[in-house]
Amino acid sequence: MAKIRSKRSKFSSVFVPIVTVVLLLAALEVLKYLDGSKVLKMSDMLKKVVDVSSLMLAIWLSISIFLRLTKKSLFKIFIEPEERIFYSKLYSWSLYTIGFLFILSKLGVSLGNITLFAGLLATGLAFAIRDVLLSFFGWMILLRKKPFRIGDYIRIGDDEGKVLHIGTFYVRIDRAENSGDDFTQVPNRYFMEKSIEVIGKTTIFDNIKFPLSALPENCAVLIEDLKKQIAPLTAHEMLTQIYTDVRDEKLLLVVELELELERRQTFRSKVVEAVYNKFKEVLVFDN
Repeated sequence: MAKIRSKRSKFSSVFVPIVTVVLLLAALEVLKYLDGSKVLKMSDMLKKVVDVSSLMLAIWLSISIFLRLTKKSLFKIFIEPEERIFYSKLYSWSLYTIGFLFILSKLGVSLGNITLFAGLLATGLAFAIRDVLLSFFGWMILLRKKPFRIGDYIRIGDDEGKVLHIGTFYVRIDRAENSGDDFTQVPNRYFMEKSIEVIGKTTIFDNIKFPLSALPENCAVLIEDLKKQIAPLTAHEMLTQIYTDVRDEKLLLVVELELELERRQTFRSKVVEAVYNKFKEVLVFDN
């Protein structure tokens, strides 16, 4: 049912605008026909408005239909989803830019005036929408340099989750994939200002430290028992390491293991519980 609904919504989002534009074009052509047959008298200004509107709608309709027919062929060229996003956007913008320039030329605007207008517009926009432009350039960097991919789990600042979509201005990340529409949208400009930590795709190599007041007499036996107890929780048992260490003049018990990202917090809680049961007499808790 969900797939059928999504297909219907996609169909309506494409079909409705095209039908609306076709009807508007038909109405404008009827007005021009009535004026030409002397049934309706339009002023010169109204004629220009009708002509320009017809031209704009016709070009928009032609480009939209052409994009719908050719985008799938363009997608087949690129395998990576990030490349598909980047080149499909670039392809769309290029066609609409050509259409806009064609409209200006039809209106009698010279190439020099078009260049001057574009320069003034770009300068004004650069100051007015600085954050938007930074997000746009951040999007281009993300798609070309690929510091992470769609499906990766990342951490940037206080936000952490699975990358669902790399948009033009936002990256959508999901903290818990199975909890419905619970996601965060991070502006692309943040990725140029903050460090990005790529955690993984399905698993994460976690490191948990426990301060100890002293080493128990049977420390080696306790570590072996602990390793067997937490083995079912790990993604790869061979990568699990439990050892004692001294850092910053503090005695530590270090547990290194690989966990499934989706159930990371649950498994960490079980690991902490297992360590507490084995080493509770020597564990140190800072108040």
